[in-house]
Amino acid sequence: MNEWVTAMQARKWMKKNESFLPSWHAYVGAELGLFDEFRTARTVEAISEKTGYPHDLLASWVKVGVAVKHLKKRPNNRFRTSKRRCAALMGEDASPGVKALLKEMMELHIPTMLRYPDIITSQERAEFDHERHGGVVAETSALLEHFAIKKIKKMIREKQVRSIVDLGCGHGGYLRKLAAEFPDVQMIGVDINQKVIDKAREMSGDYTNVRFQVGDINSWAPEDENVDVILLHNIFHYIHPDDRAPLLDHLYSYVRPEGLISVITPINETEHGEAFSSAFNSFFVAHSNLFALPTKKELQEVSQNCKFDLFDLSPIVKEGSWYTFWLSPASPVEEIHQTGWSGETAQSLKTEKRTGELTRSS
Repeated sequence: MNEWVTAMQARKWMKKNESFLPSWHAYVGAELGLFDEFRTARTVEAISEKTGYPHDLLASWVKVGVAVKHLKKRPNNRFRTSKRRCAALMGEDASPGVKALLKEMMELHIPTMLRYPDIITSQERAEFDHERHGGVVAETSALLEHFAIKKIKKMIREKQVRSIVDLGCGHGGYLRKLAAEFPDVQMIGVDINQKVIDKAREMSGDYTNVRFQVGDINSWAPEDENVDVILLHNIFHYIHPDDRAPLLDHLYSYVRPEGLISVITPINETEHGEAFSSAFNSFFVAHSNLFALPTKKELQEVSQNCKFDLFDLSPIVKEGSWYTFWLSPASPVEEIHQTGWSGETAQSLKTEKRTGELTRSS
Protein backbone atom coordinates (compact mmCIF):
# COMPACT_ATOMS: atom_id res chain seq x y z
CA MET A 1 0.00 0.00 0.00
CA ASN A 2 1.55 3.31 -1.06
CA GLU A 3 1.87 6.30 1.22
CA TRP A 4 -0.80 8.30 -0.63
CA VAL A 5 -3.47 5.67 -0.02
CA THR A 6 -2.41 5.39 3.61
CA ALA A 7 -2.65 9.16 4.12
CA MET A 8 -6.07 9.39 2.43
CA GLN A 9 -7.47 6.57 4.55
CA ALA A 10 -6.26 8.32 7.69
CA ARG A 11 -7.77 11.60 6.51
CA LYS A 12 -11.16 10.03 5.89
CA TRP A 13 -11.09 8.34 9.29
CA MET A 14 -10.21 11.61 11.01
CA LYS A 15 -13.20 13.36 9.39
CA LYS A 16 -15.54 10.52 10.33
CA ASN A 17 -14.58 10.71 14.02
CA GLU A 18 -14.41 14.48 14.39
CA SER A 19 -17.82 14.39 16.12
CA PHE A 20 -16.09 13.53 19.39
CA LEU A 21 -14.82 17.11 19.72
CA PRO A 22 -18.16 18.78 20.60
CA SER A 23 -18.71 16.31 23.46
CA TRP A 24 -15.21 16.85 24.84
CA HIS A 25 -15.54 20.63 24.56
CA ALA A 26 -18.97 20.64 26.21
CA TYR A 27 -17.70 18.44 29.07
CA VAL A 28 -14.75 20.75 29.84
CA GLY A 29 -16.90 23.86 29.61
CA ALA A 30 -19.62 22.40 31.85
CA GLU A 31 -17.18 21.13 34.48
CA LEU A 32 -15.33 24.45 34.74
CA GLY A 33 -18.26 26.82 34.22
CA LEU A 34 -16.61 28.33 31.17
CA PHE A 35 -19.79 28.75 29.18
CA ASP A 36 -21.02 31.10 31.91
CA GLU A 37 -17.70 32.95 31.94
CA PHE A 38 -18.15 33.69 28.25
CA ARG A 39 -21.85 34.52 28.57
CA THR A 40 -20.94 38.03 27.41
CA ALA A 41 -18.12 38.70 24.95
CA ARG A 42 -14.80 38.48 26.84
CA THR A 43 -11.16 38.02 26.00
CA VAL A 44 -9.25 34.88 26.91
CA GLU A 45 -6.87 37.06 28.93
CA ALA A 46 -9.72 38.46 31.04
CA ILE A 47 -11.15 35.03 31.83
CA SER A 48 -7.70 33.59 32.53
CA GLU A 49 -6.99 36.39 35.01
CA LYS A 50 -10.37 36.01 36.69
CA THR A 51 -10.32 32.22 37.03
CA GLY A 52 -6.60 31.57 37.33
CA TYR A 53 -6.74 28.99 34.54
CA PRO A 54 -3.56 28.82 32.38
CA HIS A 55 -3.88 31.14 29.38
CA ASP A 56 -2.56 28.66 26.81
CA LEU A 57 -4.92 25.86 27.86
CA LEU A 58 -7.87 28.22 27.97
CA ALA A 59 -6.99 29.66 24.57
CA SER A 60 -6.83 26.16 23.07
CA TRP A 61 -10.24 25.29 24.50
CA VAL A 62 -11.67 28.53 23.07
CA LYS A 63 -10.32 27.74 19.59
CA VAL A 64 -12.01 24.34 19.65
CA GLY A 65 -15.22 26.04 20.81
CA VAL A 66 -15.19 28.36 17.82
CA ALA A 67 -14.53 25.41 15.48
CA VAL A 68 -17.48 23.38 16.82
CA LYS A 69 -19.66 26.52 17.05
CA HIS A 70 -20.05 26.47 20.83
CA LEU A 71 -18.38 29.89 20.94
CA LYS A 72 -18.58 32.89 18.61
CA LYS A 73 -15.69 35.17 17.86
CA ARG A 74 -16.38 38.87 18.36
CA PRO A 75 -14.32 42.02 17.57
CA ASN A 76 -11.20 42.80 19.59
CA ASN A 77 -10.36 39.13 20.24
CA ARG A 78 -13.42 38.61 22.38
CA PHE A 79 -15.49 35.43 22.47
CA ARG A 80 -19.06 34.71 23.49
CA THR A 81 -20.94 31.49 24.20
CA SER A 82 -23.55 30.48 21.64
CA LYS A 83 -26.75 30.54 23.66
CA ARG A 84 -28.58 28.63 20.98
CA ARG A 85 -26.18 25.70 21.15
CA CYS A 86 -25.11 25.78 24.79
CA ALA A 87 -28.12 27.05 26.75
CA ALA A 88 -28.44 23.66 28.50
CA LEU A 89 -24.98 24.20 30.01
CA MET A 90 -25.37 27.78 31.20
CA GLY A 91 -26.55 29.52 34.37
CA GLU A 92 -29.82 28.86 36.17
CA ASP A 93 -31.32 27.28 33.07
CA ALA A 94 -28.52 24.71 32.83
CA SER A 95 -29.73 21.14 32.56
CA PRO A 96 -28.24 18.92 35.28
CA GLY A 97 -29.19 16.01 33.08
CA VAL A 98 -27.00 17.06 30.17
CA LYS A 99 -24.08 17.69 32.50
CA ALA A 100 -24.56 14.31 34.19
CA LEU A 101 -24.64 12.51 30.84
CA LEU A 102 -21.45 14.27 29.72
CA LYS A 103 -19.75 13.44 33.00
CA GLU A 104 -20.72 9.77 32.84
CA MET A 105 -19.59 9.46 29.22
CA MET A 106 -16.28 11.28 29.63
CA GLU A 107 -15.27 9.97 33.06
CA LEU A 108 -16.67 6.44 32.91
CA HIS A 109 -17.45 5.14 29.45
CA ILE A 110 -14.68 6.56 27.27
CA PRO A 111 -11.80 5.81 29.70
CA THR A 112 -13.00 2.20 29.97
CA MET A 113 -13.36 1.83 26.22
CA LEU A 114 -9.84 3.20 25.72
CA ARG A 115 -8.55 0.49 28.07
CA TYR A 116 -10.22 -2.25 26.03
CA PRO A 117 -7.02 -3.56 24.35
CA ASP A 118 -5.32 -3.92 27.73
CA ILE A 119 -8.42 -5.46 29.34
CA ILE A 120 -8.66 -8.04 26.54
CA THR A 121 -4.98 -8.99 26.50
CA SER A 122 -4.42 -8.97 30.27
CA GLN A 123 -7.88 -10.42 31.04
CA GLU A 124 -7.95 -8.12 34.06
CA ARG A 125 -11.24 -6.30 33.97
CA ALA A 126 -11.95 -2.87 35.37
CA GLU A 127 -13.89 -2.48 38.60
CA PHE A 128 -16.79 -0.05 38.85
CA ASP A 129 -16.35 2.24 41.87
CA HIS A 130 -19.82 2.60 43.38
CA GLU A 131 -18.63 5.09 45.98
CA ARG A 132 -17.00 7.40 43.46
CA HIS A 133 -19.42 7.18 40.55
CA GLY A 134 -22.68 6.05 42.16
CA GLY A 135 -23.99 9.62 42.35
CA VAL A 136 -23.63 10.53 38.69
CA VAL A 137 -25.04 7.16 37.59
CA ALA A 138 -28.03 7.78 39.86
CA GLU A 139 -28.61 11.10 38.08
CA THR A 140 -28.49 9.65 34.58
CA SER A 141 -30.70 6.73 35.56
CA ALA A 142 -33.31 9.13 36.89
CA LEU A 143 -33.34 10.92 33.52
CA LEU A 144 -34.19 7.74 31.67
CA GLU A 145 -36.82 6.67 34.18
CA HIS A 146 -38.65 9.94 33.54
CA PHE A 147 -39.87 8.62 30.18
CA ALA A 148 -41.91 5.90 31.90
CA ILE A 149 -43.40 7.92 34.75
CA LYS A 150 -46.78 8.60 33.11
CA LYS A 151 -47.27 4.89 32.60
CA ILE A 152 -46.42 4.15 36.24
CA LYS A 153 -48.65 6.93 37.60
CA LYS A 154 -51.55 5.55 35.58
CA MET A 155 -51.01 2.11 37.07
CA ILE A 156 -50.83 3.50 40.62
CA ARG A 157 -54.21 5.20 40.18
CA GLU A 158 -55.94 2.26 38.55
CA LYS A 159 -54.72 -0.36 41.04
CA GLN A 160 -55.12 1.91 44.09
CA VAL A 161 -51.56 1.17 45.15
CA ARG A 162 -50.75 1.58 48.85
CA SER A 163 -47.02 0.75 48.95
CA ILE A 164 -44.02 1.07 46.62
CA VAL A 165 -40.43 -0.10 47.01
CA ASP A 166 -37.74 1.31 44.70
CA LEU A 167 -34.76 -1.05 44.58
CA GLY A 168 -31.58 0.75 43.57
CA CYS A 169 -33.33 4.06 44.23
CA GLY A 170 -30.31 6.32 43.74
CA HIS A 171 -31.02 9.83 45.02
CA GLY A 172 -34.73 9.08 45.28
CA GLY A 173 -35.81 11.47 42.54
CA TYR A 174 -38.30 9.02 41.10
CA LEU A 175 -39.94 8.42 44.45
CA ARG A 176 -40.19 12.15 45.09
CA LYS A 177 -42.01 12.63 41.79
CA LEU A 178 -44.47 9.90 42.74
CA ALA A 179 -44.78 11.02 46.37
CA ALA A 180 -45.76 14.54 45.32
CA GLU A 181 -48.75 13.17 43.45
CA PHE A 182 -49.58 10.26 45.78
CA PRO A 183 -49.02 11.50 49.34
CA ASP A 184 -50.98 8.59 50.84
CA VAL A 185 -48.82 5.90 49.25
CA GLN A 186 -46.03 4.65 51.50
CA MET A 187 -42.69 4.47 49.69
CA ILE A 188 -39.31 2.99 50.53
CA GLY A 189 -36.07 3.55 48.59
CA VAL A 190 -33.29 0.97 48.89
CA ASP A 191 -29.71 1.41 47.67
CA ILE A 192 -26.44 -0.27 48.55
CA ASN A 193 -24.49 3.01 48.56
CA GLN A 194 -24.58 4.80 51.94
CA LYS A 195 -23.58 8.17 50.42
CA VAL A 196 -26.31 7.92 47.83
CA ILE A 197 -28.89 7.11 50.53
CA ASP A 198 -27.68 10.02 52.68
CA LYS A 199 -28.17 12.34 49.71
CA ALA A 200 -31.61 10.87 49.04
CA ARG A 201 -32.68 11.51 52.63
CA GLU A 202 -31.35 15.06 52.51
CA MET A 203 -33.25 15.81 49.31
CA SER A 204 -36.47 14.15 50.45
CA GLY A 205 -36.98 15.79 53.84
CA ASP A 206 -40.29 17.39 52.77
CA TYR A 207 -41.91 14.06 51.89
CA THR A 208 -43.34 12.32 54.92
CA ASN A 209 -44.42 9.23 52.99
CA VAL A 210 -40.91 8.41 51.70
CA ARG A 211 -38.12 6.75 53.65
CA PHE A 212 -34.78 5.27 52.65
CA GLN A 213 -32.72 2.28 53.71
CA VAL A 214 -29.26 0.99 52.87
CA GLY A 215 -29.55 -2.56 51.65
CA ASP A 216 -28.60 -5.20 49.12
CA ILE A 217 -31.54 -5.76 46.79
CA ASN A 218 -30.73 -9.49 46.65
CA SER A 219 -31.52 -9.92 50.34
CA TRP A 220 -33.54 -6.87 51.44
CA ALA A 221 -37.16 -7.51 52.39
CA PRO A 222 -39.88 -5.34 54.00
CA GLU A 223 -40.14 -5.52 57.77
CA ASP A 224 -43.93 -5.64 57.81
CA GLU A 225 -46.40 -6.65 55.11
CA ASN A 226 -45.77 -7.36 51.45
CA VAL A 227 -45.78 -4.53 48.92
CA ASP A 228 -47.96 -3.59 45.98
CA VAL A 229 -45.32 -2.36 43.54
CA ILE A 230 -41.57 -2.90 43.19
CA LEU A 231 -39.55 -0.58 40.98
CA LEU A 232 -36.62 -2.46 39.44
CA HIS A 233 -35.14 0.27 37.27
CA ASN A 234 -31.69 0.10 35.64
CA ILE A 235 -30.65 -2.80 37.84
CA PHE A 236 -30.05 -5.86 35.66
CA HIS A 237 -26.54 -4.80 34.59
CA TYR A 238 -25.52 -4.85 38.27
CA ILE A 239 -26.73 -8.45 38.62
CA HIS A 240 -24.85 -11.44 37.20
CA PRO A 241 -27.02 -13.26 34.63
CA ASP A 242 -26.98 -16.38 36.83
CA ASP A 243 -28.30 -14.33 39.76
CA ARG A 244 -31.20 -12.62 37.97
CA ALA A 245 -33.59 -15.53 38.38
CA PRO A 246 -32.77 -15.90 42.13
CA LEU A 247 -33.37 -12.15 42.53
CA LEU A 248 -36.83 -12.43 40.98
CA ASP A 249 -37.54 -15.48 43.14
CA HIS A 250 -36.67 -13.36 46.17
CA LEU A 251 -38.91 -10.49 45.01
CA TYR A 252 -41.73 -12.97 44.46
CA SER A 253 -41.63 -13.67 48.20
CA TYR A 254 -42.74 -10.16 49.13
CA VAL A 255 -44.74 -8.66 46.26
CA ARG A 256 -48.47 -9.09 46.71
CA PRO A 257 -50.23 -11.67 44.51
CA GLU A 258 -52.05 -8.80 42.77
CA GLY A 259 -48.95 -6.59 42.69
CA LEU A 260 -46.55 -5.66 39.90
CA ILE A 261 -42.86 -5.17 39.30
CA SER A 262 -41.95 -2.25 37.05
CA VAL A 263 -38.75 -2.87 35.10
CA ILE A 264 -36.69 -0.38 33.09
CA THR A 265 -33.51 -1.63 31.47
CA PRO A 266 -31.40 -1.25 28.36
CA ILE A 267 -31.66 -4.41 26.27
CA ASN A 268 -29.03 -5.86 23.99
CA GLU A 269 -29.61 -7.22 20.49
CA THR A 270 -32.80 -5.31 19.70
CA GLU A 271 -34.10 -3.57 16.61
CA HIS A 272 -33.73 -0.15 18.30
CA GLY A 273 -30.51 1.68 19.22
CA GLU A 274 -28.24 -1.20 18.23
CA ALA A 275 -25.06 0.90 18.09
CA PHE A 276 -25.62 2.50 21.50
CA SER A 277 -26.76 -0.67 23.28
CA SER A 278 -23.84 -2.72 21.92
CA ALA A 279 -21.36 -0.03 23.03
CA PHE A 280 -23.10 0.20 26.41
CA ASN A 281 -22.89 -3.58 26.71
CA SER A 282 -19.17 -3.44 25.92
CA PHE A 283 -18.69 -0.99 28.78
CA PHE A 284 -20.47 -3.27 31.24
CA VAL A 285 -18.69 -6.52 30.32
CA ALA A 286 -15.33 -4.77 30.64
CA HIS A 287 -15.93 -4.64 34.41
CA SER A 288 -15.62 -7.41 36.95
CA ASN A 289 -18.61 -6.14 38.93
CA LEU A 290 -20.91 -5.10 36.07
CA PHE A 291 -22.57 -7.53 33.69
CA ALA A 292 -23.92 -7.98 30.19
CA LEU A 293 -27.24 -6.42 29.29
CA PRO A 294 -30.15 -8.84 29.06
CA THR A 295 -31.72 -9.81 25.75
CA LYS A 296 -35.46 -10.12 25.20
CA LYS A 297 -35.11 -13.90 25.08
CA GLU A 298 -33.28 -13.99 28.42
CA LEU A 299 -35.87 -11.76 30.09
CA GLN A 300 -38.71 -13.96 28.90
CA GLU A 301 -36.94 -17.13 30.06
CA VAL A 302 -36.10 -15.65 33.46
CA SER A 303 -39.67 -14.43 34.03
CA GLN A 304 -41.14 -17.81 33.09
CA ASN A 305 -38.77 -19.74 35.36
CA CYS A 306 -39.58 -17.41 38.25
CA LYS A 307 -43.38 -17.65 37.97
CA PHE A 308 -43.73 -14.14 36.58
CA ASP A 309 -45.60 -13.09 33.47
CA LEU A 310 -43.83 -10.44 31.43
CA PHE A 311 -46.03 -8.04 29.49
CA ASP A 312 -46.17 -4.60 27.86
CA LEU A 313 -42.54 -4.71 26.73
CA SER A 314 -41.92 -1.49 24.81
CA PRO A 315 -39.06 0.97 24.14
CA ILE A 316 -39.06 4.29 25.99
CA VAL A 317 -35.76 5.60 24.57
CA LYS A 318 -35.34 3.93 21.20
CA GLU A 319 -31.96 5.41 20.35
CA GLY A 320 -30.57 3.95 23.59
CA SER A 321 -32.50 0.67 23.41
CA TRP A 322 -34.08 1.39 26.82
CA TYR A 323 -37.20 -0.66 27.47
CA THR A 324 -39.91 -0.80 30.07
CA PHE A 325 -42.17 -3.71 31.00
CA TRP A 326 -44.20 -5.20 33.83
CA LEU A 327 -43.74 -8.44 35.72
CA SER A 328 -46.91 -9.88 37.22
CA PRO A 329 -46.53 -12.61 39.85
CA ALA A 330 -48.02 -15.83 38.47
CA SER A 331 -50.93 -14.19 36.65
CA PRO A 332 -52.29 -15.32 33.26
CA VAL A 333 -51.80 -11.87 31.77
CA GLU A 334 -51.86 -12.91 28.12
CA GLU A 335 -55.10 -14.85 28.52
CA ILE A 336 -56.68 -11.96 30.39
CA HIS A 337 -55.73 -9.46 27.69
CA GLN A 338 -56.87 -11.72 24.87
CA THR A 339 -60.29 -12.57 26.32
CA GLY A 340 -61.02 -9.16 27.82
CA TRP A 341 -61.94 -10.48 31.26
CA SER A 342 -62.95 -7.94 33.89
CA GLY A 343 -60.50 -6.77 36.53
CA GLU A 344 -62.35 -8.72 39.21
CA THR A 345 -62.20 -11.96 37.22
CA ALA A 346 -58.56 -11.37 36.37
CA GLN A 347 -57.74 -10.81 40.03
CA SER A 348 -59.45 -14.06 40.99
CA LEU A 349 -57.50 -15.99 38.37
CA LYS A 350 -54.24 -14.43 39.50
CA THR A 351 -54.81 -15.41 43.11
CA GLU A 352 -55.92 -18.95 42.24
CA LYS A 353 -52.90 -19.55 40.01
CA ARG A 354 -50.42 -18.23 42.55
CA THR A 355 -52.02 -20.21 45.40
CA GLY A 356 -51.77 -23.38 43.34
CA GLU A 357 -48.12 -22.83 42.50
CA LEU A 358 -47.23 -22.04 46.10
CA THR A 359 -48.99 -25.23 47.21
CA ARG A 360 -47.08 -27.31 44.65
CA SER A 361 -43.75 -25.75 45.63
CA SER A 362 -44.32 -26.52 49.30
